[in-house]
Amino acid sequence: MQGTEYIINKEKYPLDQPGTDAWKTLAENCKSSFQQTGAVILKNFVQQPILERMIAETDRTIHRSHYCKDNHNVFFEEDNSALPMDHPLRMRETTSLNSIPHDLMSPNDALHQLYNWDPLIHFLSEVLGYKLFRMADPMAALTVNCMRASQNHGWHYDESQVTITLLIQKSVEGGLFQTVPDLRKKDTDDYSMLSAVLKGSDSGVVTLDVEPGDLLIFAGFYSLHRVTPIKGKTTRYVGTLCYKDKPNVMNSPEVQKLFYGRVNQG
Repeated sequence: MQGTEYIINKEKYPLDQPGTDAWKTLAENCKSSFQQTGAVILKNFVQQPILERMIAETDRTIHRSHYCKDNHNVFFEEDNSALPMDHPLRMRETTSLNSIPHDLMSPNDALHQLYNWDPLIHFLSEVLGYKLFRMADPMAALTVNCMRASQNHGWHYDESQVTITLLIQKSVEGGLFQTVPDLRKKDTDDYSMLSAVLKGSDSGVVTLDVEPGDLLIFAGFYSLHRVTPIKGKTTRYVGTLCYKDKPNVMNSPEVQKLFYGRVNQG
């Protein structure tokens, strides 16, 4: 990858030096933190000049982004009318955002280069304990979610075990990444803890300290999470780097159409 030495903070994160004491220590620390809390934040992972370049590259492409608005439950499941109306699995959350898919990005874009950098995927594989593969989907492999004023991402669990994100630009106000760690494991069969959160309780809710340039490794399958509504004129940009535990993973044409408004099966 051209210019890799300028993209990440290599003094703090020597990802291209596997086998060295510094690399091993970093990997072990990240692995321990992830196992204990379900989240690892690599602070100032991307250099400031590159972050500014990523903002400019996103600004250049956002006019081609796809607007998505969805009313969903936390598992993105169909409504179950057999349950009472006030059951937490029937409580609806609203998500509103714009998405830039991978196939609209230039191979010269810094985010594209970072995603395809082999030392990154090798390091993440070590931290998570299994081999990762880049997603084969030409749109979903790498995306930038863009949130303008009043847009948000409602409470939900991810379908993927682990999500890798890079905050590129934050909003003036709002846009907080909040989570209830491991709620999916802790909650009882009656979903009483989930119900409390969906009704507005802040018990167990943690706001992660994620700043532009930070890389987040997050166990979104087990930890309930959301992004609070955006306030102000600055659009929130967050890149999602999709790696899978097996090769050649593609979304169905139906899923592509839902999230990106069109189909691209490569």
